[in-house]
Amino acid sequence: MEQQPMSTEQLVKLLQHMLSPRKGERLLFLTDYSGRPSTARLARADLISRWYKAAYLLSQKLDFRLLPIVKYPETGMPNAELPSSAATHDGGRVNDLAEFISSCDIVLAMTEFSASAPLKNIASRSRKLRIVSMPGISAEMEPAMAVDYARIAERGSRLLAVVEGAAGFEVAFDGANVPRGTKLYLDTRASNWLLDAGICRAAGDFINFPSGELFTPLYEAATPEGRSIYGASQTKGIWPVYSYSDARVAFLHVENNRIARVQGDCAEAERIIEHIAQDERNANIAEIGLGMNDAARCGVGVPILEAEKAGPHIAYGRSDHFGSPSSHAGKVEASLHRDIVYTRDTPITATIHAVYPNGRKLLIAERGKVVAV
Repeated sequence: MEQQPMSTEQLVKLLQHMLSPRKGERLLFLTDYSGRPSTARLARADLISRWYKAAYLLSQKLDFRLLPIVKYPETGMPNAELPSSAATHDGGRVNDLAEFISSCDIVLAMTEFSASAPLKNIASRSRKLRIVSMPGISAEMEPAMAVDYARIAERGSRLLAVVEGAAGFEVAFDGANVPRGTKLYLDTRASNWLLDAGICRAAGDFINFPSGELFTPLYEAATPEGRSIYGASQTKGIWPVYSYSDARVAFLHVENNRIARVQGDCAEAERIIEHIAQDERNANIAEIGLGMNDAARCGVGVPILEAEKAGPHIAYGRSDHFGSPSSHAGKVEASLHRDIVYTRDTPITATIHAVYPNGRKLLIAERGKVVAV
């Protein structure tokens, strides 16, 4: 049965619950555009129109200011830096996009290419800004948006208590053309765990939406201070990445938290090699994430924003957008951040054990599903 889009009334309630806008605040819708029309882009424009209408009705009720929609040229890469200028949907111009974003209280970024990394860095320099990032947003995601986020927050808090003391995570892969015993160890001794549970109400808050994940950058040995405490990164092993376009597998050989070699005759291997050639910092292993939104879809054609909420995922590239000043993790400024998902619905699944300093191991995810809590 075809999924019906959320009604205006449902969207008003969702926005009020998620954002809790206050009198006098400035709310901005931000999107990207391309000169190449497509069905997906037209559908996203319709989605933005429906959400904007709901925000307008809510602004009349709560007396906050809804700004014109701001549009900027597509960056072409996930989490690349934003352009300096943009336009508004009513014919205006924005000469300094970062400064304009900083002048707002709430930003909803409904984009094709993820802008989470640059937006989070902009938010970190603001005393009042909170941001909801929705790359690849579509109406098909609305069921994953309408879940009980209070339940996800409670589950996430219990999972955080389980994983935050782990020194690292042992990831065993299984599935299409992956040899038995293929494993990757992820070093989280300097972890900076963050819980995204669909609430963005306080200054400094930043969420991806649909929400529902617990995640951390890895220890990268990227600073002298970190190395003096922890030494070299212990992240190492073989990381298989499925190549959907030709049904093959790229094998990433990881040493000291970096992709040292890419093996495999497939489109995915070529893509990753190109990313590292463009910026060698993209070889950084950036994140381990644990998706907990049971309504999230994962499969061919599902945007990564939603797919990563369905189960475990690992990312390479930049990590500076979710490292904290007090942490020795999340220090790498690369040109992109790209997540690879391993759920029960992907050709390759991941079974994950937390490894504690005393050597004890605990099962966190089994064949692509979080089972610890």
